[in-house]
Amino acid sequence: MMKKIREYVKNFKTNLPSHKSRLLGSGARKGLLYYIAVYFLSITFAFVFIYPIFYMFMISLMSNTDLVDSTIMWIPSSVYWQNYLFAVRGLSLDESYYKTVILLFTNPTELVSPFAVELRKFIVFALVPVFVTLFGGMYFKDKGKLFGVSFIAFLLILILPKSYVDSLYVSGTITLITVISSALIGYGLARFEFRGKKLIMGMMILVYILPKTLLFIPRAQLYSDLGIKGTMFALWGPSFLGQGVQATFFILIFFQFFKMIPKQIEESAYLDGATSFNIFIKIAVPMAVPAFVIAATYGFAVNWNELFLTNIYLDGNIKTIPMLLQGLQASWGRVADYSTNSDLVNVDFTEAKSFAGTMLSIVPLVIMYGIVQRYFIESIDKSGITGE
Repeated sequence: MMKKIREYVKNFKTNLPSHKSRLLGSGARKGLLYYIAVYFLSITFAFVFIYPIFYMFMISLMSNTDLVDSTIMWIPSSVYWQNYLFAVRGLSLDESYYKTVILLFTNPTELVSPFAVELRKFIVFALVPVFVTLFGGMYFKDKGKLFGVSFIAFLLILILPKSYVDSLYVSGTITLITVISSALIGYGLARFEFRGKKLIMGMMILVYILPKTLLFIPRAQLYSDLGIKGTMFALWGPSFLGQGVQATFFILIFFQFFKMIPKQIEESAYLDGATSFNIFIKIAVPMAVPAFVIAATYGFAVNWNELFLTNIYLDGNIKTIPMLLQGLQASWGRVADYSTNSDLVNVDFTEAKSFAGTMLSIVPLVIMYGIVQRYFIESIDKSGITGE
């Protein structure tokens, strides 16, 4: 027995460098402890982010009876899909946008929103294929394919629920204007020297630090005096001037990207007769694709969930998903059918109905991120952003 132990100890000492290399790694090779730490931290952080969504989803499947049953913690006794049916009606997801378009041109007096608001919204969506073809043609040769894909997207918008379309209209247009203006401002700050540049950078960061609740009262008064309060121009204006939601963050991202572009490339373009705008469109924009991906993805999510500014500046003329979700309990008497439902106990508004509405409100964001996650993660990696 002692002989075997001595042989084992001898073999262990002989192979100790090999065991140490497997455990701690050597050179470029990662050790076992490294992978254990990485997976442990990844699983821990994933649980922190996924747990609230998983909790909401499981509660949204419970009936009111299951909610008050102390023996039921996670798994409901039976899946109660009525929560989602009620939430669909409460969030106006049972009405397709094409019905509003039909009313717009046949019987505008029946519209819920003002005629000008709905007409402007339809024009914006109708022009999407045109603008995608024109501007996309600068970078892609197959304009016919661009027009076809964008036109199919326009047709899909027509069959989407109206509240989704309203949220897409608000968040999409604001994000597009914010990204374009942030790119232009970031390029100007990165490539041109002028008096007051440092002052502008300082003021920009100051506005970013200040809470938005501090500025909304004078802005609301200003927009009211200008006659744009209650319209999308109250949100488009600040975005166009680089004062949109998270615009300063995007400007700094573009500033950093454009700073990394070698000046020799632009100098060569100048020698060939290119203007500053041509250089921006043909050289700077293609090289800053990761910045555009980050700004568009993050900006769309932020503007989709924005509630405070949309409530203040739109005056209820456009109802986004977060606004409808906020008033879901108040409108429950309208969406819940007490007259024909025999199970009256489960019809009353509870957190299960609220969580069902919340899950429905994040579905477009989940789909969007599922599509762009690869490019978004690659862009974050290339940009060197460590957290925001």
